[in-house]
Amino acid sequence: MTRIALPPLGELRRVHPLAEIPPELRTRDLARYAHHEAGHVVLLEWVGIAPESARADDCGGEVRFDPGQLDQDTGPNDYDRPLAATQAAACFHAGILAELIHTGHPWKGVTIRHRSGDWQKARTILTPHFGNGLAGHGFSQRVALAVLTARWPRVQEVAGQLIERGTWSPEHGGALARSRQDRPGNLCRPMVGVRTSSRGSTPLSKLAE
Repeated sequence: MTRIALPPLGELRRVHPLAEIPPELRTRDLARYAHHEAGHVVLLEWVGIAPESARADDCGGEVRFDPGQLDQDTGPNDYDRPLAATQAAACFHAGILAELIHTGHPWKGVTIRHRSGDWQKARTILTPHFGNGLAGHGFSQRVALAVLTARWPRVQEVAGQLIERGTWSPEHGGALARSRQDRPGNLCRPMVGVRTSSRGSTPLSKLAE
């Protein structure tokens, strides 16, 4: 498996500038939406959360997972909470980062859609640790970029299913198996604090409520 070149921890609180969204990311396009949702799927797999399903059409899409998985973590209590928050937020930033990779645009700074649910959820996760500015978001997006770049064939696999069928599930899409030992060690516990209380299938956009 390709080694993931994660950003150095010394840059955790570095403030990156906002980057303009390329025009290609402003149009309705099924392939772009499919890669957006596939990016979410792959980051969830990376952090050890099994997505249940995803869908994409000409108007957008969503990813769903069971929040009960978050209750199953038994990690240590002395984890790095700000670092863990950036890894959790990467699950939400992954969509737009996958769009950048898909359209051939480099990452030039924090790339967001101010009215999007993904941005709002990432802010909900990071604000308690980094404040209301952009600190933490640049690092989080660089985490997402590193993971997606290393696992781009997996992103394309999921996106291809979404383009062809409109839906994806582990049963039909070949879920990438990950053991608990393979997870980034800091991630799961801070997500417990922002998970939904309901059981059953939940949209990714609900994770930080």
